[in-house]
Amino acid sequence: MRVSDFLAELNRKDIQVWGDGERLRCNAPEGALTPDLRDQLRDRKREILEFLRTAEAVARQQPAIVPLQPRGARTPVYGVPGHPGDVFCFSDLVKRLGDDQPFYGLEPPGLDGRREPMDRVDDIASYFADQIQAFQPEGPYIIAGYCSGGATAFELARRLVQRGSTVPLLAMFGTPHPSAFRPLPRLAFNLQYWAGRVLLHGREIAKMPSFEARRRYLGERFRARLKAVNEAKGPATPDPVLARRARLSSAAITAVRRYVPLRYSGRVCLYLPNKAWLRSGTAPLRWRSAAPNSETYFGPDACNGLLMLLEPDAPAFAELFRQSLAKEPVPEAVYEMNSPNHSSPTARPLAARST
Repeated sequence: MRVSDFLAELNRKDIQVWGDGERLRCNAPEGALTPDLRDQLRDRKREILEFLRTAEAVARQQPAIVPLQPRGARTPVYGVPGHPGDVFCFSDLVKRLGDDQPFYGLEPPGLDGRREPMDRVDDIASYFADQIQAFQPEGPYIIAGYCSGGATAFELARRLVQRGSTVPLLAMFGTPHPSAFRPLPRLAFNLQYWAGRVLLHGREIAKMPSFEARRRYLGERFRARLKAVNEAKGPATPDPVLARRARLSSAAITAVRRYVPLRYSGRVCLYLPNKAWLRSGTAPLRWRSAAPNSETYFGPDACNGLLMLLEPDAPAFAELFRQSLAKEPVPEAVYEMNSPNHSSPTARPLAARST
């Protein structure tokens, strides 16, 4: 008999069962708890307790909280995705962090179609703070943000600290400064981005042993780009799901463009795809003006910035994340990968500047 069926049978007999730490408590009318039921409760104690804990977690689940990996005793991470709102952008990173690191995605309002998306970072951050504290009333919390979601993560960490919670680490993965989303910087970013892409592909082609290999590589990249362009045009008939995601994406970009970060004195780790990304027009180091206690980590030289949290680069950033959790914070420290491959990445300090 399944645990749910067994507990349903007990309920029909007016027998109440609940967990108290590692103990299983029971309250029953006189004569209802037969010797057979006592034996089953004793023998199935562990699975009943596990079922009750899971049911309790589901009951308090908040709409914004998506459990990507709920197991483990470490301080849980709450991750804000980029402007498309897809929390599964963290999936590869989460797998590489292991089963002992709880990780929850934060789904922005508007993605499910039940409400309109928000277009102010302050409002989104307050919404996420309410959701987190309803789900986990007591900290500490580790906050993470990817791409444009890093701005919301920054404000979210500020809000939680203002409310008296402990945020030992704010992790910002490939996060452009909000100024990069404004019109003129955005144009410069586009020009520098495409120049960087040309340089990256040029380096890859130079490594190839034959003309045929280079031809195949260029053909594959052209077909991938053509597919992306066609998908961006969207279907001829408006799809309500795609339309909803487009509204959310547009609102998220508007929110970041308006946002002016205020000072945050907590520990901030800036994880950048590689050192070349500093010339991409995204101005990531401008975050230091609002975050004096910041550390900068660089990924592998060949990392594709748009896909930095996916395979094959996810292991490198998972390792950098683990290392930053383990080491003592150093204000404005700078680290880079010192391994040419992704099998056993480590970070070495380039500089450490105290403010």
